[in-house]
Parts: sequence; structure tokens; C-alpha cells
Amino acid sequence: MTKRRPSFLLLAFAFAVTASCAGGTGSERFHFEARVRGTTSKAGEAYRFENESGWLIRLDRAQVTLGPVYLNVIPPLRDSSASIWDFLVKPAWAHGESHLGSGRVVGEVLAQVSFDALSSESVAFPALGTLTQEEVRTADVCFYPEPRTSVDAKKLDTVALDIAGRASRGSEVIAFRGLLKLDDSWIANQTASTRGNTSLAAIRQVRGIPASFLPSQGGALDITFDVKRLLRGADFSNLQANKSDGEGVKILVPGKAGDQVMTNLYQGLHETDGTYAVRWVSP
Repeated sequence: MTKRRPSFLLLAFAFAVTASCAGGTGSERFHFEARVRGTTSKAGEAYRFENESGWLIRLDRAQVTLGPVYLNVIPPLRDSSASIWDFLVKPAWAHGESHLGSGRVVGEVLAQVSFDALSSESVAFPALGTLTQEEVRTADVCFYPEPRTSVDAKKLDTVALDIAGRASRGSEVIAFRGLLKLDDSWIANQTASTRGNTSLAAIRQVRGIPASFLPSQGGALDITFDVKRLLRGADFSNLQANKSDGEGVKILVPGKAGDQVMTNLYQGLHETDGTYAVRWVSP
């Protein structure tokens, strides 16, 4: 079995994806539809929930843009103890460099899609995926720049998450909004004479999402995104020093030096257990 190093793939729009593949198994490849959806708190009601810090949160907007997606045969690494610093200062999720290893990609959806994370209505990716009929154990979700933008761009306009809402705890009531962009503001400063600084590619990837299924022709890939996981540890009292807009809404500050709520959003977006549910729907 011949193994080749990770390479960047370009399709239809100017972004690239790192993917490492081993020699094929001879299985016939086929196309499939992929779709993604959010969750609904309760039919006909506003999206409300209480997080682990005791904040009652009402989300008014949570627009997510993600893609492409890769399906891998490598088993998941279940480590619930990972912290935000694992993502900021370690090369933990870079293809070919991580403790997960490169594995072997057997399926891919080379497209990008935007969807409402507050709705359970499925949104189809604009392009069909391709795969071989082998058991899939993990999925990799990527957040790459929009069309005609270089994948290596340090600053970009592509928004992974556009969120707005209101949080209350006791007498405190805080309205907030923010844009999460996966740019170089999330790269930690590298200490002199050290190695292993996180790359932009690693910041824009979520590797090792558990997904256990044997795909069949005619089926579809279904991804559910739970936006509540992104705010489970958020403490909105930390936003008191943040700037407000003309209506008194606190503006979230992104990047490694940003506020605690935005840091929770970033960490939740990279969480492999809970944020994403990946399954195969048979015909």
C-alpha cells in the first residue's frame, strides 16, 4: 500500500484542502448527496436554552458556513479533556502531523454551504460527494475561504459563524453579536526556539468527528450542527468591557486576545464530540 503526503485540492472555487490518501482498495466509487442542518429548540418558539454557567440564552441568529467535508477510515480520538489551548498552541489537528495520523480518506464533499443553525431544515451542499463503499469511522469538517480567496489568506472576509442574541442571569441582561472568522488572529505567538506553531490549515479544520457507518449507493450524508455546544461555557459578564453598537449590543471580539464568549464559540466549533452529529441515511 503506497501512502502519499497531504496535498491541496482545488475545486470550482479557489480554496484548497489537505487530505492524505493511501492506495485504493479497488472498490467502486459512487456519488452521494450531502446535507447539513441545525437544531430547533421547540417548534414555534424562540431558540432558548440555559448554559452550564447559568445564563439563559436566546439566539436570534446563528448562520454557519462550512465545507468541504472528508470521510476517513481512522477511528476517532475521544478526548473530552481538550481545552482551548490545545487548539491555539498545538498542531493537534493538522493533517499528517497529528496524533490522529493521516488515516485514509474514502469520501469527500468538495463544496461549501451556508445554513441556519437555528433550524432543523436540511440544506444540501451545492455539489455531490464521492466515496468508496468502505466503513467510515470519522469525518473531517473544514472551514475554508469563500470562492476566489486563497486558502492561505491570513485575513479574510469569510465568516464561519454569524451569531446574535441575548443572555440573562439574575438582574444581568446582555445583548450580543459577533462574527467568527478563522484567520491568523487565532494563531498563538510562537516562543523563540520552539516548534509546532498551529497553522492556518489546522485552525480551519475539525478532525476526528465520530462517524460510524458503512455507506451504500443511493444514500445520503446527514450532518447535524448543535449551536448550543458553542456557548455551553460562555460567561457573558465578561463582555462588560466590550464595545457596544448604537443599540447597546455588545460586539464580540475574535482572536486569541479576544473575549471569553468568542473563545467559547471558537472552542465549540472545534469540538469533535457534541457539536457535530454525522450519519448515513440509507435509501
